[in-house]
Order: sequence, then structure tokens, then C-alpha cells
Amino acid sequence: MRVTLLTNLVPPYRSDAYNALHHRAMAAGGGLRVLCTQHREPQRNWSITTPAFDYITVPGVRIPLGENRTLSLPFGATRAVCREPSDALIINGFGIAQWQAQNWALKHRIPTVMQFDGWAGSDANYDNPLRRRLRRVMIARADGFVAASSRGAGWFESHRASPDLIWIAPIPPSFPLPDISTNQNSAERQYDIVWCGRTTVSKGFDVFIRIAAELSKADIAKRIAIVGSTNIKNTARLTQSSGLGDQVDIFGQLPPDQLPPILTKSKIALFPSRNDAYGVGVIDAIACGAVALASPFTGCAPDVLRGPEILPIDNPQGWITACKRLLDAPQLLEDTRLHQAREIANSTPAHHSDTMWQAVHQAVNHNPDVRRWG
Repeated sequence: MRVTLLTNLVPPYRSDAYNALHHRAMAAGGGLRVLCTQHREPQRNWSITTPAFDYITVPGVRIPLGENRTLSLPFGATRAVCREPSDALIINGFGIAQWQAQNWALKHRIPTVMQFDGWAGSDANYDNPLRRRLRRVMIARADGFVAASSRGAGWFESHRASPDLIWIAPIPPSFPLPDISTNQNSAERQYDIVWCGRTTVSKGFDVFIRIAAELSKADIAKRIAIVGSTNIKNTARLTQSSGLGDQVDIFGQLPPDQLPPILTKSKIALFPSRNDAYGVGVIDAIACGAVALASPFTGCAPDVLRGPEILPIDNPQGWITACKRLLDAPQLLEDTRLHQAREIANSTPAHHSDTMWQAVHQAVNHNPDVRRWG
């Protein structure tokens, strides 16, 4: 089966899944071809690896829209899609190129599968009538859907997608699973709390600093790591002015393969995000044996965390209490770690690719008017 996938770019947490999907398609007499509307994102230190699948960046204009957001105006997206025959088209996102590609697929009777990592809360942050209209139209025309979380599945349903056509493919970690056997005893890990993500307001970095300062002042958190600083000098000034002093190790925006050496030395990872479509950082931290605490605005939170581990960002004291409770009770910390590890058991490239493959097969069979390429 020949599958074309159109997306903004291939992030590291999907590279292995797409490679696996390509091999599945090859075994069925075809392969996977991935078309991207941009080469990389701002504020991301993602290396470009050589994939097993065909990989093409569609030329065009990219307009920055603020923090890590870009409007892509591609030239010839439709030409790139139709350059080679496809039995199915996977569309990740709802941009201009995606809309054009779906229109082409409809005209040529090619089934389409919509993939979306977000949910109602994350999507509402950029809501406008045009976006709502585009989403409704594209979802109504699609033959299948892949969400990253149960919230994402609910979002598709709220846009009148049939529940029978919705698949959930949790996002894998950004790196191969590390060996945490030497760091299984959480109480002996070097960092009491860790931040892993862009140091921005939308990610809740200001909330993290308030929590870290109080935990340090109370002598609860003795060592702290900050990973992903968008400006190390500014971050250092902020930690100093907050009274954290020399307790903090600050790292810039590291490539994914450099995250495990830090995360495997961390006890608790905090994600007080104001807007996170999924929360790959949560999965990364848990995969490295840290316990994650996240805000309700983190897309994956209800699927992975229990009630006491999901905390409102307008109550820093709740985060401080939760951290103290875990750090004061090594067995509770370990029990929480093991529970969270079980909850991400399906967050693997193999499961992700298998789910996408099933969604494609269902879409092809669901559409009785599918064009079969000879």
C-alpha cells in the first residue's frame, strides 16, 4: 500500500513510528512518503536524521506568529502530493497545504485520515471563525481520524466525527527508552525537581520558578535542574533573583538524545503549562523514571496521571504540597513512578505506527468509492 503523509515537520518522537509505518507499507507492496511544509521549528534543537521513508520539504513562505508558531504558505503542495500515486493520504493538522491536499484527494477518490495531537482546550487558544469552519469541513470529508489522547478523540467527536472511525495513538518519547536500572531508586537521584521544556510563559515557567523558590526556601528541594532554557543568561538572572542561587543547573535547548542523562537523575518533573496540546515532556520524564506532575491544560494528563498528580496553575501551594508529600515519602514516590510507567506502556513507536496502519486500512475499506492505483 502506498501512503502519503502531509505534516508540518517530522519531530523526533515520530521519526521511528513513521519508519515502522513505512516498513509496514513496504510489506504490503508500497511505502510511506512524507511531505513537510517546513524544515524545522523555532525554539527547537531537533537534529534531522535520515529516515527510511521518502522525505520532502515543500517550498514556500514561513511567517512567524509568535512563540514557536509559524504560518506556512506552501508553493505546490498539491503538485507534491500528486507527484506519485497514493492509496491513502494521512493529513496531520489543518493548514492551507493540508486543505489543498484533501481537496485533491477528494477529486481523485483517495481516502484521507486526519491526525491531530491537540484537544478542545489547546485548540481554543487560537480559535477564530475561519479555523472553526476549516476544521468542520475537513473532518466532515475525512474517512478516518487519529488522535493522540482521549481528549483528542473527544475533540474529533465534538466535530461530528464518527466514534467508530477514531483511533488513539499516544505519542512516544522523544528518544529511545533509556536503561534506568542503575537509577531505579528514586530517592537517590541527584535532582529533586526538574523543568524540561521551553522557558516560556505559555509553558508556565514563571509558575515553576515560584514553586522551586518555595521548595528551596523550605529546604525540600536541594538540587534543581532546568532543561530547555531559551536564554541561559536570562534564566540564570531569574533564578538568582528568586533566591535559588547555586542550587540550580541550567541547560539550554538540548537535542532529544541528551535529555535522558539528566531526566534519569531527576525525582520529580513539573509541567505547570497554560497550553500544551499533548505534553511530550511528560512522557519523556516518565520514560526516564521521574514522577510527573502536570497542569490540567496538558493534553495527555488525564490519560497518564491520577488526580493528585494534576494540579491547577493558579495554586502554586498545591504543587509545593504535592512535591513535599512525594519527596518526604520515598515509597509513595516509587509507587507513583511505577504507576505512571504502566500508564505510558503504549507510548511506543510500534504502537503508534500500528494504530496509524489500522486507521489507514479502515479508511480504505470505509470508503466504497476508493480509487485503486494500478
